[in-house]
Amino acid sequence: MHFSPYIIDTAKREKVRVVIEVADEKDLRSTCEYPEWQTDWTSVFLADSSISKYAIKTLKGELVALAAYQIKDNKAYVYILYTEAAPHSNPTMKAKNQRKYSEIGRLAIAFGIKFSIDNSCRGDIVFEAKTEELAKHYEADFHAVRIPNPNSNGIPRYMLVDEAAWDLFSYYLASEEEE
Repeated sequence: MHFSPYIIDTAKREKVRVVIEVADEKDLRSTCEYPEWQTDWTSVFLADSSISKYAIKTLKGELVALAAYQIKDNKAYVYILYTEAAPHSNPTMKAKNQRKYSEIGRLAIAFGIKFSIDNSCRGDIVFEAKTEELAKHYEADFHAVRIPNPNSNGIPRYMLVDEAAWDLFSYYLASEEEE
């Protein structure tokens, strides 16, 4: 079994295989070009060398999303600092039925679990919900557990560990025969 990432083409309702690779400068700069993304991924905030930035691309090279992961200090988990879908698939920029691809967020979280495993953090991840709708989604669909947010900024913070993390991660596991 191996990690086999994909997203869903919303028009065709079919899986689209993707690759997840370290984001390069071109990927990050594209967030400032038309159509602009919600976030400038070349910003000082995301320039911290402790932040690992990844690009999710179709096999044809189309940039679908960016995700930022961080292992803080000597913590035993990976913090998903930020994820964002490209404007054509971003749920805050497009209506659900107008998005080119879906299930990007699920994949970004599953890759966070993989990143956690690969970095000896047992697959444990922590992330925040940008909206109340997302908070409900994380609890209901991923069985994420709400934890205190040390920043006290009111944004709901969640942890995904053990069976709940495995359930989400295994969603993207495939055998060689299934490829």
